[in-house]
Amino acid sequence: MAFIKRIDTVFVPVTDLERSEKWYLEVFPFKVTFRSADGNYIGFSFKDHHPLQTGVCIYKTDKVERKAHPPFNFYAEDIDGYHHFLKEQNVEVTEIHEDGSTRFFEFYDPDGNELSAVTFPE
Repeated sequence: MAFIKRIDTVFVPVTDLERSEKWYLEVFPFKVTFRSADGNYIGFSFKDHHPLQTGVCIYKTDKVERKAHPPFNFYAEDIDGYHHFLKEQNVEVTEIHEDGSTRFFEFYDPDGNELSAVTFPE
């Protein structure tokens, strides 16, 4: 019997919830689906929500520690288009890398959290 069905939510630390909410809504096809009563958490889901999609929740912290590797990545059907879109939004992005049929790049939110976008044949 499988007790676990999916990864429900990933949590991203931020120092300024208002600034980060605006940024995440501008660079992802998200809608706000949760606000904690204490005002320290904002949850997002994809606008075209599917029950098995993982949500993202930003939470307030005093300091964001840089990680050695992005904790997760976003799948992008049009990696070149998304890369171009982020650059137009003045988001810091790396070049697109290739590893066989997988293509990916990293980008950074306003607190320096390293995020990743990837594409590969499905």
